[in-house]
Amino acid sequence: MRSCDDAGEVTVEGDCFSPLRFDSADLPVADQYRTFASAMVNFDMARDSTGPFAARALIWRIGALVVTQVTAGPVQYDRPLSRVRGDKVDHIYLNYHFRGAVQVDCGRGAARAGPGSLLVIDMRQPCRMDVGSIEEISVAVPRHLIMPRLESFDPHGLIATGGMTELLGATLRTICTSLPKVEPVHASTLERAIMDLAADAVLEALSKAEATTKRQEALASRVRSYIDAHLAEPLDVAAICAGVGVSRSSLYRAFGGSGGVLRQLQSRRLRKMHQLLDDPAETRSIAALAQVTGFADKSHFARLFKRAYGTTPGQFRAMPGARDRKVRDHHVAQVFGDWVSELG
Repeated sequence: MRSCDDAGEVTVEGDCFSPLRFDSADLPVADQYRTFASAMVNFDMARDSTGPFAARALIWRIGALVVTQVTAGPVQYDRPLSRVRGDKVDHIYLNYHFRGAVQVDCGRGAARAGPGSLLVIDMRQPCRMDVGSIEEISVAVPRHLIMPRLESFDPHGLIATGGMTELLGATLRTICTSLPKVEPVHASTLERAIMDLAADAVLEALSKAEATTKRQEALASRVRSYIDAHLAEPLDVAAICAGVGVSRSSLYRAFGGSGGVLRQLQSRRLRKMHQLLDDPAETRSIAALAQVTGFADKSHFARLFKRAYGTTPGQFRAMPGARDRKVRDHHVAQVFGDWVSELG
């Protein structure tokens, strides 16, 4: 069997790996974007402009993988739930970005994947991507080749960075550059090399994300304990940050922004007031208890209490059998929501 190096120019692949090629410059302007979008059969495509559309791609089949080198102009990819249910596509995309950025929303809020990052998309789940002018290598992977290696993590929407991710990107570029000189008999070796690096890069990023989540949960627990111990004080975001010893950004990440922090504070104050009013041994006035729980404005406190529990503080305290009382049915949903929110 001859070596592929004997083929001469690498554009003449002979018995070596040979890609599918696309270059929008070869098409009339009216067909450039339309032809590019027609290949994206699993997405609803759109763009903000008309006229010329620049895109070039080399598409390689390496064993069970489809590897695409692409440079392209700005475009939006949308995979709504209706399309997920309709086409039943079942693979994972690993998109390594060399240049440009992607704004992506996979149902957990918008995030940005920039140069040097790996974006993971599970085609069984909805997503939307606003892609700028980019250069990337995309690897379409059958689910069975990667999901069993991810230790039950859900990678959808993951944006991986770090050493293993950079190594994956460099390896993908080297492999694609060398493929015209490589015989297809080596496809299984190349497939394993790509999948080993990809799985390690994704696991590394997932482990970091899990560690970050645990740190945020620990911080949220510290904050709740601090609030409970300082309910009578005029707490705000600045005071909580100073008391716990964290930055605003760390606090916001743990509670979903300043609104989440303040809702937690209000919820815990109301819960404490509810407990005090429910205690038959507690004899202090409602006004005094409002001060103890940090409510400086009695009328504002009364409105909040009624909205949360369906009755005024005075009416609640006057009810017989307070300790054994059940929340009425039409308040269950609201109170349940408060209780769940208090869990963090």
